[in-house]
Amino acid sequence: MHLNVLTQCTPAPMLDGMWRHPGDRSATGYRSLDYWIWMAQRLEQACVDALFFADIHGIFDVYQGSWHAALRHGVQVPALDPIPVVSALAAVTRHLGLAVTYSTSYHAPYQCARLFSTLDHLSGGRIGWNIVVSDIRLGQAAGLCDYISHDERYDRAEEYVSLTRSMWEDSWQDGALIADAASDVLVNTDLVRDVGHKGQWYHLRGPHPCEPSPQRTPVLYQAGASSRGMAFAAKHAEVAFVTLPAPRAGAEQVAKLRQLAASFGRGRADLKVLQGMPLILGETPADCEAQAEAFFALTSTEGLLAKWCAWVGVDIASYPPDADAFEVLGQDGLSIIKFLDTLSRNRTWTIADIRRLIATPRRPHPFDRTALFGTPEQVADRMERWLELSDVDGFNLYPCPPSGGIDDLCDLLIPELRRRGLFRHTYDPAETTLRARYFGAGQNLPASS
Repeated sequence: MHLNVLTQCTPAPMLDGMWRHPGDRSATGYRSLDYWIWMAQRLEQACVDALFFADIHGIFDVYQGSWHAALRHGVQVPALDPIPVVSALAAVTRHLGLAVTYSTSYHAPYQCARLFSTLDHLSGGRIGWNIVVSDIRLGQAAGLCDYISHDERYDRAEEYVSLTRSMWEDSWQDGALIADAASDVLVNTDLVRDVGHKGQWYHLRGPHPCEPSPQRTPVLYQAGASSRGMAFAAKHAEVAFVTLPAPRAGAEQVAKLRQLAASFGRGRADLKVLQGMPLILGETPADCEAQAEAFFALTSTEGLLAKWCAWVGVDIASYPPDADAFEVLGQDGLSIIKFLDTLSRNRTWTIADIRRLIATPRRPHPFDRTALFGTPEQVADRMERWLELSDVDGFNLYPCPPSGGIDDLCDLLIPELRRRGLFRHTYDPAETTLRARYFGAGQNLPASS
């Protein structure tokens, strides 16, 4: 199986409030290069596929009409830029993949293409790009963009990816860099072409400024959840992140994603699907119980509300408790409306109900469908079930607590997976790039190259 670790350059990434866990170092570690070096080298020693950096721009400011709750409880803030961190980690590792989020909504394609060529060169071909089509509301508040609709953002992202891939794959032919000192010719310009792009959203004249990197194009990750996002992932992603509700129920969504990929002429082997899940381990049942209690007690309830309101775009604090939730949430809360309807049909859900639902942490248990929780043996059993029933290729894990969970992953779970023959003992020396790690030795370039 493939294993990625998901993180973010913030305190307690993805786990609101867990920076308070005794012994956790993320509250100060997020701004320390020593912390990130420790994490990357620890994961490399365990032969994990990649360390994956999520990222957002802006601060959640919908709940109570303010950013105060998000900042007060550390909801993906304070946050550093992950790009310099990734560059530094490339220097202290040799095998670990390094993937990073970069938005098509905020950054020019030229800058994106040059940045990822740089990172891929410096890492020796171990870089992945998580393509995101960002929440424009946050970007507007940060002065990064103007508003455009959801579908227009994906239209622009299509052109964006096409243009960056053209720079990486079509501008320079192999052998263009000849470095002929005697004739004073560094680059044979007959083997370099002008990209010459003039589209609806972007114009570009001239060649890509970088010679081809080991992968040319970074490994392309994507995690679109909407119907448009799934189609985008099916067309472009080499590694798709999903958050499935359960193995059997998730199998239908994975099948749909693979069918969509096939409609774009892509084969089963061209797309890896990773299930995103929190990982909470205990060496013994008593340890598990202690971890569950800590998770339940330390999760920030107001932080959960701040995050959820920003995601949905509705400030539930501005409505009376007895307001009809279906009327308040409307289309913006379609997913939660569908979920509530499955819980109890024909019930009138109020804003007070929604607040309780969102702000009440789920206490982990061994049969929890939304988390990998338990002893190493219990979690490994669950992972095997996911692989068998849902057709995923592996997992994108965010260990809990953030730093102690890294040790639990490496010291408890991975040895158990190895005992079952589910995970590597060493990196394959023939897999010299991150793409080869996913698709096999020698597969260093995109399938379409």
